Amino acid sequence: MELQPSPFRKEFTRNDAAICLNHAGISPIPQRTARVITHLADLMTRQQLFRYSQLENTLEQARIPCSRLLGCHPHEVAFTRNTSEALSMVALGLDWQAGDEIVTTDQEFPSNLVVWLDLARRKGIKVHQVASQPDHRVAEDALLAHCNQRTRILTVSSVQFGTGATVDLEKIGSALKNTRTLFVVDAVQSLGARPLDVHAMGIDALAAGGHKWMLAPEGCGLFYLSEKGLASVEPRIMGWHSVSNAGDYANPCITPRSGIRRFEAGTHNVIGAAALAESITMLLEAGLPEVWNRIRHLTGMLIHNLQKRGCQILSPLDSDQGCPSGILVFSHPQIDPTTLHRHLLSHRIEQVPRAGGLRFAPHFYQDETDVLQVMWAMDRPVGKHDALRA
Repeated sequence: MELQPSPFRKEFTRNDAAICLNHAGISPIPQRTARVITHLADLMTRQQLFRYSQLENTLEQARIPCSRLLGCHPHEVAFTRNTSEALSMVALGLDWQAGDEIVTTDQEFPSNLVVWLDLARRKGIKVHQVASQPDHRVAEDALLAHCNQRTRILTVSSVQFGTGATVDLEKIGSALKNTRTLFVVDAVQSLGARPLDVHAMGIDALAAGGHKWMLAPEGCGLFYLSEKGLASVEPRIMGWHSVSNAGDYANPCITPRSGIRRFEAGTHNVIGAAALAESITMLLEAGLPEVWNRIRHLTGMLIHNLQKRGCQILSPLDSDQGCPSGILVFSHPQIDPTTLHRHLLSHRIEQVPRAGGLRFAPHFYQDETDVLQVMWAMDRPVGKHDALRA
């Protein structure tokens, strides 16, 4: 079935005619999001007409589409700078005891590993990196089997950055529901691509920067804690905004305010939050199931065309031989990944080498013309400069 052009494609018209297959890295932002940034910056140049209350209102309105993306309520959403910051808040906020344990996979991006290894160094925590299956699949049963009474956190990426492997979040969340173990999810490689529901999936803590599949600028992300998470994680960075009487400057207190906003210590990146919310609003207008269906269709077209050229698909596929995430990693039968990476860049196709292959990550606004252009470029002779530059 042919994939019809998306009405949202016009938001990503670029003068350099480049094709972005790196939405798992840094994505372009929609034109409408750029206009929001410009509008707020313009307001800030006119201080005599500008009021702090406008910033506060903009921030509160931004929580609404973000909460819809997460499947929670607006008051359950906090804004952070990035994934690492939110995960660090969880790591710093627990009352760790020597001998406590953390369970994770052997495929995690450093954001979801360094913070826990640092705890192991400082606090005597044990970190179990559970081996994935030979085809890169994450074995949920193996992760759960490593949990015991000392396990404080089980943490995974919803989609693995290097291979595109996915995790059955609901299975893990359900298994941990009535335990002391917090289920912590790095969702940066799925939010904005695959539908996700923190309540239904039993997620206790979620962290995600907005610059990948959410199509927002770098520097603003989302942080969620369940009631179980809020009861366990204390704020370790305090400020005027994180206390119960925020705004009463004459009577400062140290009692944290209720809910997730106790982790928002000071002034906010309002422009970043508004930009993130605008990009998410566009995804919601497109429809999250439709966004995912289009991504899956595009990765399916790529798989078909790559296999016709003798390429090996390195990402684990689902029962329908489709890609379970927006990430597709493959190897070429004759061209090494670095050389092919340089070759495609010379044809203005953005992608990156990962996991011993090349990683493609298309998004919903693209269509068959992009896939055909990529295949045309792959079929061009690799120039000497590509191999030399590699």
